[in-house]
Amino acid sequence: MTMFTPDADVDQREPWRCDVVGSFAWKTCTERWPRIVDGLARELPAHAAALHALRDEIRSGTVLTMRGADDDARFDAVHDVAGLPWTALPWYLGESWLYARIRAAVGFKHHHKDPFRARKAAEEHALVDGDNPSDPAPLDSALWRALWGNRVDLSLPSAMAHTDETAASLLVDDREQALAWLQGARRVDILLDNAGVEVFADLQLARALTDVGVEVTLWAKDVPFFVSDAMPADVEIARRRLRRPLPPDVTIRPERFLSGPGFLQTSALPAHVVTALSASDVIIAKGDCNYRRLVCDAVYDVDDDRSFDDVVAMPAPVIALRTLKAEVAIGIPPDRARAAAAVDGDWLVSGRFGVVQCAAGKR
Repeated sequence: MTMFTPDADVDQREPWRCDVVGSFAWKTCTERWPRIVDGLARELPAHAAALHALRDEIRSGTVLTMRGADDDARFDAVHDVAGLPWTALPWYLGESWLYARIRAAVGFKHHHKDPFRARKAAEEHALVDGDNPSDPAPLDSALWRALWGNRVDLSLPSAMAHTDETAASLLVDDREQALAWLQGARRVDILLDNAGVEVFADLQLARALTDVGVEVTLWAKDVPFFVSDAMPADVEIARRRLRRPLPPDVTIRPERFLSGPGFLQTSALPAHVVTALSASDVIIAKGDCNYRRLVCDAVYDVDDDRSFDDVVAMPAPVIALRTLKAEVAIGIPPDRARAAAAVDGDWLVSGRFGVVQCAAGKR
């Protein structure tokens, strides 16, 4: 058996930075992050002062002098931009750092209360199990629902405005390969993304897999992250809303690595995660954030002729189910990209379009 070894070479890919003026990364840093923090301050008045200070730091370019949140070594790279504005941060490091700072501002390590729980709860009332016993292709249907469920993202509400779920909105369609892998699998690991509607769809996909005898492990965030990312408590809330329950042996696994700045498939991937995923037959990576981590949040030209499979290597075959909400994409045919751009000038970030992409795994 060949053991997967994370590739140190891919660590050298240049990731998106927040100082590319006009880019979505720049808009995220200068507009979205202060708005997220400001909104949270209104919802949590007891922590408003600390949150307002964080908002002002991001907006004004206040120097980054704070050590990693909770003295967390994962954020040591932040020290490299100490004395510079937030826009000097690499984008994904900045996103991870933002939520570490939010957790510190609200005192999460002391009380472990999710600062985004109220937002998640407002969405969870709409959870309705559409289980259809007469569906002739339940796994195919569940995969489709899990893909488009990724539009429901509380950190980017504009993505939820899109409701068309047609093949025309799918820029890469590797569903045939994905279904073949899933139908032949004994164990599937799902790297979850958002709570609420999305994780509910993910649980329906897990149920469709267990219906055909597949063992399923659900990987959740261990702490509040990206506003609506699913933690074990969020998964359990959705699980209780299923009309037909999941088997009790479906495992929910919180993982600290997934709430940090490290990329998948690189030397940052911890040995215990490699070992666990190496036991899987298929890894399903849900959503934009996991996609970005698979491709190191790198800048790829739309005319790059490499496929997703060419750039991604993991301990097992990977299926990425993602709606596009970041300027990071590989393997989209140029003609499909041009057609999408003609329909929507923000096609890479609006959440209108989706991809189902497969990578074979170990190199």
